[in-house]
Amino acid sequence: MGEKRGEVVVDTYAILAMAYGELGVNAERAMLGIKRGEMTGIIPVTVVYELVLHWLRSKLPAFRNIEEIKTFTSMYFKVADLKLSDYVESARIKVEGDKMLKSNPELKERTLSLVDSTVLWTAIKHHAPIVTGDRDIAWVAREKGVEVIW
Repeated sequence: MGEKRGEVVVDTYAILAMAYGELGVNAERAMLGIKRGEMTGIIPVTVVYELVLHWLRSKLPAFRNIEEIKTFTSMYFKVADLKLSDYVESARIKVEGDKMLKSNPELKERTLSLVDSTVLWTAIKHHAPIVTGDRDIAWVAREKGVEVIW
């Protein structure tokens, strides 16, 4: 019983897909594990920003107000505050990831967002897999040796 719970880093895409019932089986299993307290879900603070942004644009009807988003994220996730050094590493990952995406014929027009790069950095920093359904971040994560739960 003294075993450390596994950690996973959760991308905004996974939370949105869960709200719409469009999450993959393994990703849904991981999200339910977080809800039940069987594992720790980590989100960088930029994911909270993106969730609020989606809500303000009326694309996240699962919440009635911003307070519900704040309560949800703090109740179910460990919200990782980002420091200057984290943003520096995230910028490095964005540039590297964008170059990697250009080498993939199917994804060559895509780029990583700020949120994508902070999710990737958080996963690398915590040595944890990423729960996502976003093809861009998933492909770059795998190329960088980060496990992806799809």
